[in-house]
Amino acid sequence: MAWPNLKTPHDYREEGRRRNVIAEAPSRPEGYSRLGAWLARAGRFAQAREALQDGLARAERPARLHHLLGLILAGAGDYESGLRHLERAVALEGNRFEYVRDLAFACGAAGRTAASAEALGKAIRLAGPRGQSLTWLLRLGQRAMSEAGTRPSRRPPVEVPEVAAVERLVARDPALVEALIPRKGTPGPARRETLRAARRALVRLSEAHTEYADLYFGLSVVNEELGELNRAIDAAEKALAINPDYAEACLLAVRLYEKSGNPERAEARCRHAADLRPNWPDVHVRLGGLLRAQGRMDEAGEAYRRALDLGADGEDVRAYAAAATGSAVSEGGEA
Repeated sequence: MAWPNLKTPHDYREEGRRRNVIAEAPSRPEGYSRLGAWLARAGRFAQAREALQDGLARAERPARLHHLLGLILAGAGDYESGLRHLERAVALEGNRFEYVRDLAFACGAAGRTAASAEALGKAIRLAGPRGQSLTWLLRLGQRAMSEAGTRPSRRPPVEVPEVAAVERLVARDPALVEALIPRKGTPGPARRETLRAARRALVRLSEAHTEYADLYFGLSVVNEELGELNRAIDAAEKALAINPDYAEACLLAVRLYEKSGNPERAEARCRHAADLRPNWPDVHVRLGGLLRAQGRMDEAGEAYRRALDLGADGEDVRAYAAAATGSAVSEGGEA
């Protein structure tokens, strides 16, 4: 999400300069990757993702764009989409050490120990002497696979800050909410208290800054983590009322409506997102899944084919497209 910086104004002049570089050479990936990385460093993750998705639709040699987008998505906890882009980067340029290394790390963070160990082994071979520092990680992964039913801890335990401190910190910098969202599993009692503190801060900020859709987006995410789906939906819809072009809020609403058992509203919001971002393959994959779950196979097949035409990768997408249309789908998306 693109959190508003309530203290430091965004440098729109610099952003404009970087966008002009893209306009002058729309087929070169460097402009998109530099803009995307700069926006991500500024905390404007939604715009960073949009810039990289635009680059994937227009630029040649897109491996770097897949790599950067995969890192951003995986870093936000969307491992499925992040890994898909990281895998695509490796498929396009399999001899790039950093691509293979980052794929290994993302697989490990997602709990895919075997895939992580395999990618680490390849990264070590590509790196030569400088890759020896990764061998201990490879041994750790191999040991984890040899131990029946056990996995190594993927990150050290995080100490939960004092609740009052969390509320003050989020009030000063709402982007900190992202760090409070558990990557997987249900939040425990202590984490729930910090989420409630963050919610109080976001409520006050949204009341003071009613024009910021991102504050309501964050409020929706927090309510979702707390299991309060109706409040989460209300906040997501408020974000969309403020900014109807907010594609990320559309996709959040899709997830929330699915969880609440409302497939019609989920489909409507997914189609809205597809209208806003017609070049995002992941949106069409999501729409295909919604339609497939309703038994609307012809429409699902159309959505999956659109995703494949836009560069969606993965055996599952091709298999779903084939199942929906009753014909085989090749790597290039043709039947």
